[in-house]
Amino acid sequence: MSITIFQLDRSRSERAVWLMEELGSPYDIRFYKRLETLAAEPAYKALHPMQSSPVIEADGRRIAESGAVMEYLATTQGNGALHAKPGDTDYVDYLFWFHFAESSLMPALVTEIMAEFANIAHNHPSRIAGRARAAHFLALVDDQLSRTPFMAGDRFTAADIMMTFPFTTTRLFMSVDVEGHPNIAAYVERMAARPAYRQMRAIVDRTPAT
Repeated sequence: MSITIFQLDRSRSERAVWLMEELGSPYDIRFYKRLETLAAEPAYKALHPMQSSPVIEADGRRIAESGAVMEYLATTQGNGALHAKPGDTDYVDYLFWFHFAESSLMPALVTEIMAEFANIAHNHPSRIAGRARAAHFLALVDDQLSRTPFMAGDRFTAADIMMTFPFTTTRLFMSVDVEGHPNIAAYVERMAARPAYRQMRAIVDRTPAT
């Protein structure tokens, strides 16, 4: 199976690179830039009608949408080693956190990013409510990590790749309270220390691996 990752700078597509590096699965990668407005360059938008990251190509067919891309790769690559399956003890938690990342946590964070770009006052009721919602979600994550070393339990899965992005690359665009949540902070440190994560960073940031 031929996999190509279309890597947009500072975007969710880095999750696909990390997953493939964790599995040691072969893939091609093509790099694209953001404009000064932070929008993707036109060539990236032309890849798929979604006009957003991530986009991959699998055997000539393009796939978009974060959850779809990651589920496809997690289930088809590396014999599904990072994908929990029905009957696994961590399956329910895996499903929850895998989808929580983009369905709940990222929308709460992105809403605050867009409000900041729009110069909406910090004391506006909508922003106050949005920050409270984000804080609630962060507390949920911190509580989970107080009981398990990984998001779904005792083993590293694709749910961890989904959940790490909000606490790493997202912080380039806004402040995310990691330091105020000690279990999240320790978790991010562990994830960032993984060899495959470091290799992913070297690839997407185009810097030598450390």
